[in-house]
This record gives sequence, C-alpha cells and structure tokens, in this order.
Amino acid sequence: MNVKSDDERKSKVLKVRLNDSEFAKLKKYTEESGLRSMSEYIFNSILATPIIELTDEELAPEKARFKEIADRINAIATLVNQTGKIYPEDLREIRQGLTEIQNKLAEYQAKLERFAVTPQTFRVIVDKAHEDVRK
Repeated sequence: MNVKSDDERKSKVLKVRLNDSEFAKLKKYTEESGLRSMSEYIFNSILATPIIELTDEELAPEKARFKEIADRINAIATLVNQTGKIYPEDLREIRQGLTEIQNKLAEYQAKLERFAVTPQTFRVIVDKAHEDVRK
C-alpha cells in the first residue's frame, strides 16, 4: 500500500502569464486534446515534452566561430569609427558573417521543431508518459 504524507498531498501552484493569443491557443489545444482542464493539459504537456541538453563541448565549435565573426565585425566597426569610411568588401564580410550565423540558428530551429508536439500526437504521448509514471 502506497500512503502519501501530508507534504506529498499538498498541491503546489504555478502561475503562468499568457497574452490573449497564447491563452486562445492553450484553450484550443486543451479542447482538441480531450482533457478536462487546462491544468491537466499543461501538466501532461510537461510530461510529454522531451528535455534536450546540449553541452558546452557540443556547442564549442559554433561558439568559437560566432566569436570570430563578432570580433571581425567589431574590428570593422572600430575602423569605420576611426576613419569615417566603410568599404564594400567590409559590408560583404559583415553580410557573410551574419548569413552564416542566421543559417546555423535556422538549423538549430529546425532541429528543435522536430520535437514539437502537435495536438494530433499529444494524446499518444500523454498516454505513454502516464504509463511510464505508473511503472
């Protein structure tokens, strides 16, 4: 028999602020999920959301490259401030650096979006999470 202590039975309150658009989306997803309440939907969403960990070691090459780009842009900005002139090749270098950063961020965004939970798959994930919790 699993008896819970008084501390284990006490509910904790988590306050979340949403704008009108976010609240409408939460309400819609709650209705589509078939769950009884927004609280239940939020709780189940937390259980169904994968936790993604990236180590500094994994990100080190990108961080180093971003620092190189930032340092070069700063050097160009310093030169422009000293001379009052900017050259087309400097502008090209800045654009290339920014494009490289944008492309890498878009790549990370695409990877993260693969983990997004749609209302269609939510129920299956929640059921699986509940099974795991019960074990």
